[in-house]
Amino acid sequence: MIPALLVEVLTCYSKQRYHKMDQLTTIAAELKRIDGRARPRPQQATRPTQRYRLTDRFTPDELNHLVARYQAGESSLQLAKEKGMTKSTFLRLLANHGVEPRKFGLTPAKEREVLHLRQQGMGMRRIAAKVGCSYGTVRTFLINRAA
Repeated sequence: MIPALLVEVLTCYSKQRYHKMDQLTTIAAELKRIDGRARPRPQQATRPTQRYRLTDRFTPDELNHLVARYQAGESSLQLAKEKGMTKSTFLRLLANHGVEPRKFGLTPAKEREVLHLRQQGMGMRRIAAKVGCSYGTVRTFLINRAA
């Protein structure tokens, strides 16, 4: 009886009556739930905890297998995604175990091929597609070579 009277008084005299009404409605619903007249909230499923330390994520055999795959030429981004981590985290894991990251850019064989194709008059985009690198890599190499 008193809450209903209080609601009526607030709706008549308050400038923020709609906001107060919403708050009081929410409070009333929670009081009913606490008293057991309303359905209880469903239990939320607990998420499995993630092991955050890199040293805890992999056994030594798994780590050796990852290192071998990386050194065989697999992409660090692909391996990182497969293991559910970022590329930078994966490269840090490799560095912690003494593995040198691969160098960016062109190998000497690809540099010779780029120069040969450019001397034949081929465009940079076609060279990049043929060599298997990006346009920017070819462009940067040719600019640095000319300087």
